[in-house]
Amino acid sequence: MDFKELTYVMALARYQNITRAAQSLYLSQPALTRFLQRLESTLGQPLFNRLGNRLMLTYAGKIYVAKAQEILMMKKELDETMQDIARSHCGHLRIGLSVFRASSFLAGVLPAFSRQYPNVQIVIEENDSVALESALCSGDLDLAFFPLPAKRPEIVTEILRSEELLLMLPPHDPIAGCAQTRPDFRFPWLDLALLKNHRFILQKKDQRTRQIIDKLFHDNNFVPERILEIQNIEVAVSLTVAGYGCSFTRDVHLSQLSVAGAAPQCFSVGHQRTFSDYAAAYRQGMYLPDYARDFIRLVRQQLNAESDNHPKTDDHAAVQ
Repeated sequence: MDFKELTYVMALARYQNITRAAQSLYLSQPALTRFLQRLESTLGQPLFNRLGNRLMLTYAGKIYVAKAQEILMMKKELDETMQDIARSHCGHLRIGLSVFRASSFLAGVLPAFSRQYPNVQIVIEENDSVALESALCSGDLDLAFFPLPAKRPEIVTEILRSEELLLMLPPHDPIAGCAQTRPDFRFPWLDLALLKNHRFILQKKDQRTRQIIDKLFHDNNFVPERILEIQNIEVAVSLTVAGYGCSFTRDVHLSQLSVAGAAPQCFSVGHQRTFSDYAAAYRQGMYLPDYARDFIRLVRQQLNAESDNHPKTDDHAAVQ
């Protein structure tokens, strides 16, 4: 057994197809087919069931892949440790974050990181928090960035900043005239009870922002009568600007939101300001090379810079 053999089986399990797996490994299809036949013959049992062109793991195959994954992760950690010792700083850094976050802070982080570590190749995956946690645990990602809480106990998190959740109303919604200035609130405060008949444009229930909003509603005994569920926050903002309903965003997003024409109006709601923590995450027990630590540091700096550039709260905190 060698690491190449493990890598080949992992590719077959991932793509479930000989042709696509061979392409990902830069092998010919016949060569990969012969490899699999020899390996299964040596093991004395099949690792995959053939269903047309699709490969499905057998019970033995699932055990093989699980152990192969552990071995390859251990090898990766060993390689990174040796690289750090030699101060070569050569390697790959696989990073996961949401689509919206990728557009907001990567431009401020990647150029600085590449200047410091020109020999480290960055791979970016954009997905929701649940998928990012899963990818961390499987070893497909080294770092991920998402709002807390983390759902899986094997995930370690480092809080980068706290972000306030804000309500957004359409530009000319008359309810905005009922907002109050309160000493404990940075943005004008609006009573949720006034919004009972409004349509709410909310994220899906498995998204962190939606879970925070649902808790806000529960804590304030508020039940919206009309809800439209949508995953993309930028689409939610566009619909709010168009007057279709109200939505939520985090204060850090305000400077990145692009709107055409009039801007949404932003308010604090609830008995107290609602915050969520945004964090860097990685797998427990995983060795983080110096360059991964520095990437986290650069993200923290970028988020702090964005915080300093928040729009002011004049005119009901309309997004500029």
